[in-house]
Amino acid sequence: MERPEVRVRDVSIRSAGLTGVSGEMKLDVTNPNSVGIPLSSIDWQLSIGGGQAATGHVELSQTLPARGVAPITASLAIDVRDAIAVASAIAGGTRDYQVTATVHFSTAVGRLDVDVRHAGTLGGSAFGLP
Repeated sequence: MERPEVRVRDVSIRSAGLTGVSGEMKLDVTNPNSVGIPLSSIDWQLSIGGGQAATGHVELSQTLPARGVAPITASLAIDVRDAIAVASAIAGGTRDYQVTATVHFSTAVGRLDVDVRHAGTLGGSAFGLP
């Protein structure tokens, strides 16, 4: 069994309010194997300006096609405490972010974890960012 490849395509903030911040992470997952592989969950951590902003866990139930690429969209929900830190960093001009994630697969030979890191510049209409 070969390890799937995971690439972060985009991270965005969709909305911000009194209950927190929501956004999404878009991934492209490539399955090099001749059989489909069930994707079970993603554990993620978002850092803004070098400081940890939020962590989360997303349950998924999708099978990656054999020798195929599947787009995955995972919701990022940032609670109000972490959202205050995110908003403060953004208000101070910070736009750089880093996402680290572990994508969990359920295979016939057991659980398979793939780590991914991605850095970029944050944008999103929730904060009036370009």
